[in-house]
Amino acid sequence: MLWAKLIRSSAQIETDRWRRLLTWVLGSALLTVLFYFFGLHFLWDNADTDRGLLQGLDMARGNVLLNHWYSGSDSYWTIDSVFFAIGVLLIGAKVILLHVVSALVWAGVVVSGVYVATLGLRRWSTVAGAATVVVILGFPCVLLASFLAPSALHVATALFALIGFIGLRNGRFGWGWIVAVVVFAAGTLGDPLIVAYGLVPAFLVGVLDSVRNRGWTKGLATCSAPLVALVVAWITRVIAVHLGTYQITGTTPIAPRWLILPNLRLLFENSISLFGLGTSLSTSGVPWELELFRSVVLVAVASGIAVGAACLLLGVLNGRPRIELRGMVGRSEASLRLSDLLILASLGDAVTYVSLSVDATGVRYLTAGVIFESILAAMLMGQLANSLRSRRAKRMVTIVGLVIAGICASSVGVAMSQPAPTSPSAQLGRFLAARHLYRGVGDYWSSASTTVFSNEVVKVRQVVESPFGGLVPYRWISKSDWYSGTFQFLVYNAAIPAGQSIRQAVQFPFAPVARTYVDHQFHIVVWKKPEPMRGLNAVPNPSAPPLRRARAGL
Repeated sequence: MLWAKLIRSSAQIETDRWRRLLTWVLGSALLTVLFYFFGLHFLWDNADTDRGLLQGLDMARGNVLLNHWYSGSDSYWTIDSVFFAIGVLLIGAKVILLHVVSALVWAGVVVSGVYVATLGLRRWSTVAGAATVVVILGFPCVLLASFLAPSALHVATALFALIGFIGLRNGRFGWGWIVAVVVFAAGTLGDPLIVAYGLVPAFLVGVLDSVRNRGWTKGLATCSAPLVALVVAWITRVIAVHLGTYQITGTTPIAPRWLILPNLRLLFENSISLFGLGTSLSTSGVPWELELFRSVVLVAVASGIAVGAACLLLGVLNGRPRIELRGMVGRSEASLRLSDLLILASLGDAVTYVSLSVDATGVRYLTAGVIFESILAAMLMGQLANSLRSRRAKRMVTIVGLVIAGICASSVGVAMSQPAPTSPSAQLGRFLAARHLYRGVGDYWSSASTTVFSNEVVKVRQVVESPFGGLVPYRWISKSDWYSGTFQFLVYNAAIPAGQSIRQAVQFPFAPVARTYVDHQFHIVVWKKPEPMRGLNAVPNPSAPPLRRARAGL
């Protein structure tokens, strides 16, 4: 009888384990499908967001270290580009990879957020915490979705930070600590913003753990992980440079001092716009009556931040364990540590926005903060649900939650019901291919997107005007061997400054012209004969380095 009970108990545990695993897998798959189709409704004609496919393609072809590439400090080499390289190996270099990889990363953020928010919760409170994450990050407003959907906009960086936090949740050395070191090191190599999102918060939380417990060893595992990750990243970079890797040709400029105060004033305004309120109410294309219900979400987020900040400070002065304090019943030390990490990561994101935002596009720097803050809100909702004892109260909360979830899902449905935008770069690629124009040069914003959306049938390489006259390679997210051989044409977007500067450059159109075309906002100059890059460069000394421009934006 005893053996039979033990066998049944073991079988039940194994069944429950497989049931949980199946739930996680199916949930992730459903979210990925939703995000894939939602992502199709955003315009992807952006050289910064299309870069991952070009880099991933080169990595899949064997150039794993991205040798001969030029990039900024945010190379995404060990973050987004790795996912694209795997995708290219599995299905080939296709435009669909842009959407598949980004949908997987987005789903990874939501699933990681659900895990963090529901850690230590049971049954109904688990559903409450998980649903909060899904509602805020799975059914976001159009503005937030426009930053979550594309690649190379620091969403994968936030995902790596979350994975690192999960690895450090117990504050001990072990496999979790090793995972944290690996993802922190990979994030540092690919995007230095993880220093603000993950490394600094982990170090500070480790220090606070030591202070609370009045012993420096108590927080050693947590605060040592980012330090070891920095060493690992440095060693890896040194080895990669020795073997041959990309060259860093610029970094994101720091906002000038006179912008710091305006950025501080805009911090709150732009943050609430990412929750569907404020200025995004009139620009989302979704009825404002639906979006107005997101104010409930905003209240939950603000409450989560307040409670998380209060928990962060508990026990620092008196050295008393927080789980012994009133109101902490049901909280685990791991849950509290994750809350601390998320609070400091949100603060790091706010500092990033204030320090780096130089124009209206800087609102993208707040995306990671919204992710962390949404998980804090979900942790609070789960804890509140766990404290409810009355069935009537639970029933009322469930009804309100379902209404809010339904309204947020409806706003996403309205957005998805709109026609998906047509890519101008895809149209341009077809236009050029139909006229047998396969190799050309162009402004930065027109080049990479045309190459990607034509599946490399048409290859356009980015150039910039030289101060001496003529054109030179633009060494930013480009590769040196792109500029070998000859080029048939020049394409530029006359509606943007980059295209206008080429049009106004000295010696334009740079070589005898056979004919010109206009395709929507794009102007195409076809030369009488294919020209090598040196033939388009009027620099007296051909070996002189090309002009390098400062760029605003990681």
